[in-house]
Amino acid sequence: MSFTVPKNVPSFGNPQRIVEDRVWGNTAVTSRGGKAASHPNKTGGILGGMQDRVGSLFDDRNTLPMYKDKPYAYPPSQRARPIWRRKRTLVFILLLLSLLYYFGAFGSHHDTAVSSTPIWAWLKAGSESGKIADWSKRRERVVEAFTLSWDAYERYAWGYDQFHPISKKGEQMAPKGMGWIIVDALDTMILMNLTSRVSHARQWISTSLTYDQDQDVNTFETTIRMLGGLLSAHYISNEFPQLAPLAEDDPGAPGEDLYLEKAKDLADRIVSAFDSPSGVPYASVNIGKYEGLPAHDEGGASSTAETTTLQLEFKYLAKLTGEKYFWDKAEKVMEVVDSNGAEDGLVPIYINANDGTFRGHNIRLGSRGDSYYEYLIKQYLQTNKQESVYLEMWDESLRGVRKHLVTYTEPSGFTIIGERPDGLKGPLSPKMDHLVCFMPGTIALAVTGGLTEAEARKLPTWTKKDEADMKLARELMQTCWGMYKWMATGLAAEITYFNIASPPLPESAPHNPPADFDPDPEAEWRKDFTVHVQDTHNLQRPETVESLFYMWRITGDIKYREWGWEMFKSFMNHTAVQDGGGFTSLSNANKVPPVMRDNMESFWLAFAPPWRRIPNDTIMSPSSHDIEMNIFPIKEDSLAQGSSYTMREPLYEETNPPRFFDRLVDGFRRDPTQRITPEDPLDEIHAAEAAQLHRPILASRGSQSSHYYDVRLANLQTAQSHLARKLKGRHLQMIAIGGSIGTGLFVASGRALEVGGPASLLLAYFFIGCMLYCTVQALGELAVCFPVAGSFSAYSTRFLDPSWGFAMGWNYALQWLVALPLEIIAASITITYWNPDLNKAIFVTIFLFAVVAINLFGVKGYGEAEFIFAIVKVIAVIGFILLGIVLNIGGVPGGGYIGGLYWRDPGAFHNGFKGLCSVFVTAAFAFAGTELVGLAAAETANPRKSLPTAIKQVFWRITLFYIVALFLIGLLVPYDDPRLLIPGSASAAASPFVIAIENAGIEVLPSVMNVVILIAVLSVGNSSVFGSSRTLAALADQNQAPKILSYVDRRGRPLVSIIIASSMGLLAYLADLNEQGVVLDWLVAISGLSSIFTWASICLAHIRFRKAWAQKGHSLRELAFKSQCGVFGSYLGFFFNVLVLVAQFWVGAWPVDWEAQSSSELAKNFFLQYMAVPVVIISYLAHRSWARTSFIKIADMDVDTGRRDFNLPILLAQEAEERRGWPKWKRVYKFLC
Repeated sequence: MSFTVPKNVPSFGNPQRIVEDRVWGNTAVTSRGGKAASHPNKTGGILGGMQDRVGSLFDDRNTLPMYKDKPYAYPPSQRARPIWRRKRTLVFILLLLSLLYYFGAFGSHHDTAVSSTPIWAWLKAGSESGKIADWSKRRERVVEAFTLSWDAYERYAWGYDQFHPISKKGEQMAPKGMGWIIVDALDTMILMNLTSRVSHARQWISTSLTYDQDQDVNTFETTIRMLGGLLSAHYISNEFPQLAPLAEDDPGAPGEDLYLEKAKDLADRIVSAFDSPSGVPYASVNIGKYEGLPAHDEGGASSTAETTTLQLEFKYLAKLTGEKYFWDKAEKVMEVVDSNGAEDGLVPIYINANDGTFRGHNIRLGSRGDSYYEYLIKQYLQTNKQESVYLEMWDESLRGVRKHLVTYTEPSGFTIIGERPDGLKGPLSPKMDHLVCFMPGTIALAVTGGLTEAEARKLPTWTKKDEADMKLARELMQTCWGMYKWMATGLAAEITYFNIASPPLPESAPHNPPADFDPDPEAEWRKDFTVHVQDTHNLQRPETVESLFYMWRITGDIKYREWGWEMFKSFMNHTAVQDGGGFTSLSNANKVPPVMRDNMESFWLAFAPPWRRIPNDTIMSPSSHDIEMNIFPIKEDSLAQGSSYTMREPLYEETNPPRFFDRLVDGFRRDPTQRITPEDPLDEIHAAEAAQLHRPILASRGSQSSHYYDVRLANLQTAQSHLARKLKGRHLQMIAIGGSIGTGLFVASGRALEVGGPASLLLAYFFIGCMLYCTVQALGELAVCFPVAGSFSAYSTRFLDPSWGFAMGWNYALQWLVALPLEIIAASITITYWNPDLNKAIFVTIFLFAVVAINLFGVKGYGEAEFIFAIVKVIAVIGFILLGIVLNIGGVPGGGYIGGLYWRDPGAFHNGFKGLCSVFVTAAFAFAGTELVGLAAAETANPRKSLPTAIKQVFWRITLFYIVALFLIGLLVPYDDPRLLIPGSASAAASPFVIAIENAGIEVLPSVMNVVILIAVLSVGNSSVFGSSRTLAALADQNQAPKILSYVDRRGRPLVSIIIASSMGLLAYLADLNEQGVVLDWLVAISGLSSIFTWASICLAHIRFRKAWAQKGHSLRELAFKSQCGVFGSYLGFFFNVLVLVAQFWVGAWPVDWEAQSSSELAKNFFLQYMAVPVVIISYLAHRSWARTSFIKIADMDVDTGRRDFNLPILLAQEAEERRGWPKWKRVYKFLC
């Protein structure tokens, strides 16, 4: 049920509010003495101007949340004047502890030094000047960085609260997760108009996000990240529906208030933290028990910055819901803090929740102090400049900062804001956190009220104080930029110390810092800066870029824009993780290459908007377009106490890793953030939509059947598979080259040689190879564009007919399910080459255990095993080719020149044209499994890079391993050799490879070749578990199989499907029975033509995809990989597949020796050869009649869901630029390989 805003929403326009606006500031208890500070922009600026100017820019909306959100008829907010100023009676000596800095903090997340070679070509170019820079392209670079980061998180750690991009895994901060990264980045994605990613995030929030957990959370962190993120998303999605438009949040839709519902639920839990005797919130809250909890240190005191950074969210929520207590709780905190009467507006960094008094005397604008000052001016601006008390408090604080904290460095005279650890009477520490760099932009924002500086200067209220404040903002901004320039990577340290005079120079002292930063390592200005070894980490903090954004938009000075771009390039150069892992924070940013921390801070994604807007020259006004920061400045605070979620200085403490057994057991559990099958994000309105959208289709069949099949949902779920993406390029290449080389080449080719002769063998494998090359090229184009679970069965569902996808998927799964026991039996029979008396059951057990164990290691285990198996097979085939050439020319002792002898006697062809057709069928089966490279795309780290190379390798496998090797077989083994007739397709003794070696009289090599055959057989068995389990899981994702089959555990394994596939291996124990051949023959018959149907479907799907792609206005230039054979190749591949089916029908009905067979034997032979066809047809018709599906029209095809763009035009342009610099030989090599 959707959330309904209460009808008792207070009026925000009542005249009584005008009186309230002036009350609190009329009395004073601090050194201001009741005098309201003057300010130049009392009527203009970011709010007044915003309401007027932004209204016209955004369709005259007058509901922007820039208002005084105090509920109507509240008693006036007053600053109660105490009779006497409260004196501090307790002095707490703060002992500053040096934090031990360990590389590889937080358990298993090791720090990693990586090469700083730029990943992107555009980073290699020289910096541009602001006049000629293409800022629109720079803007897209920022979007690219965001999408790469988000997609890496989505791929490796979806639903987790923390993401470790190097180890490519996630961690939770609560039992069921809190959605830290997803919610924190949600409004950023909406602003960037990333619709599909917003849809996925919204689906997770709707189906998986719950706050009903017995979990202690930080009050501040949860408010600014989770509550703020939800409220931001609610506002933007409602006020700007054209950004990332989704039907489910449209007005009137049941899901319209999803974000608000979640926000209200969370706020009701967080607000319990305010239930302290003083009204100051406790540091933590148990969201499941609705219970506030004091901090575990500092005597239970709360952080001053944290308690005074909750107001914007709760006040806005009060406006949305009409619940006045949200306003009460939030404003009470500010009143309590102000009533302490802090000297010169500078507050200690801790405040007691029990009595509301400050604890200690530590004064700083860094951690635990920063947000208090920042949010004073923002609360003033965001309440339409009506709460003047916040302006007074800001002005008083800034005067205090100038008086007590501002000083200048030596010898260059940079302006810094230091700290007073022992209070205002104590010495000044020249320590400046990176967090302090919020101050330049905040000062400029306060001076101009959001107007440009040029506009503000024209106002009659502009004063010398404003001039001095802007000068201070500029000087602090330069110092913050110097903190970046001083570091080796160009990325600022967490903490910087400065060299200052003793005693420190006062704020009025003359100073003249250098205008530029000389890059010379011995430059004079570098003497002013010092970074301690324990402070060299960079946590991707956003304070400086926020200030640069404000300074650029307010002053118009191009240098701030260029500084921001230079900073962005440094992040791209030094924090990018290889293999599409995204970006990470650094443990040591003063070293090249830097030491990485293997942690992506959540605000890296949440704060992409200022990065994106710094290089945006088309934005309307500095106060109108930065919705997040100017309207909702609720997400820019630092997190991280060693992670991403607190303002505290990081602690680098080792955590005890879980025991091996615990990790092993935990790996099999389902991720609590994942359902067995992801639900439809439109599930609440699905029934209504289906009734309206699909009524013509249902009505055309004369029925309103409830068995409606949702193609859109199937596409979405296969695109959002939770399978682990751990396959790398080398895995795919070896899978493509040697993955499916098995008995089809090593053993069954002997039977094909006997039936058709050497010429038929060569011709059949050549034509089938050409057909398969075209097919795999088409598959490559589809798989690179849509690396979805299920691959070709999913493409049949999407581009042909869902019922055809159902039939193809199940038939393909059955093929591999039956292949496992067949291959294990073949392996056990291969063993009998050395000792025929061995019990096969023993080896069945060994081989079955090995295959299952490999697949339980996940896709990485499968990939590594296939990598090794393929290397062995490739070496063996290449070795045989070399040996075969030597044998043919008589290069062994006692052997003579053979040449083309066996092509003349007994001959090149056997059994005429029918023999050739019989070999066509055998050749097609020998190539089965080649398509696995497409199935593996869904579990590949970077399919856009890895798949094209792997697809091209198929050409070499066909050319070298099949054509060349079988040509030599035809030269070395006559088709009438009696050993080719040994019964049993798995018999190694019938292998023409073994026969050729035996004919040469080489004693050892036949055994070596049999070992290779054994490895090849086990390889195919390994692939059978992989292929069947992934296909079953994909069918379940498409609602074409029981949902339990899509169970994916925490290691990204489709565990239930693997168990089902592995259990089929138990049929291999039939190996010792005389009837095992009969049973397995009929099992094979059920899906014997699966590969032919699959390949034909791939070609047809590619043809229809190209038509839909063109009809929807796309060009081929937008494809990351294009089939080298084009659409013509797909037509050719489809034609050859149909020919194989026809040939199979002919040789099945009338085999080579059909005249010698009885009618029953002919019937049996036909069904063994062709039974798969009626099985496929029956499966298709049954599903079609049940689900009422229809052939997908070109206009209705979905060419977007699951498409992984990664800002494709930008990446392709970069790669084209790189290719232009390649030598000619490399271009040719890359084209072929």
